[in-house]
Amino acid sequence: MAEYALLPSELNISFVRGDQFGMLLSFDRSLENYEIEGEIYEVDSVTNQQVVGGDTVEDFTITPVDLPNGKIDLSLTEAQTQALDQLKIYRWYLRWVRQPDVVTRTPISGTVTPVDP
Repeated sequence: MAEYALLPSELNISFVRGDQFGMLLSFDRSLENYEIEGEIYEVDSVTNQQVVGGDTVEDFTITPVDLPNGKIDLSLTEAQTQALDQLKIYRWYLRWVRQPDVVTRTPISGTVTPVDP
């Protein structure tokens, strides 16, 4: 049986609650004319190995670093990382919409693990 899947790459992130978090992402394309969002959401459940997402709990701040060369920075403040409960299950994703042809893609996602020092 053939299968075609267009799924995001997996990138799991961990950080200390109460610390500022930042990561530089570099893609193999220009990100000019892209609308980009990144969110952390709480996982409600997992059914048949499929995540059932819940409410968004934090939005990443996305800072352009070098859009023609596909570089952006995702960050969270100290207050945002502190607000995440280490006993809950979280996931995150990065989604972009290319303009003007309005093509939406989610190129990367993964788990979020906040820990105490």
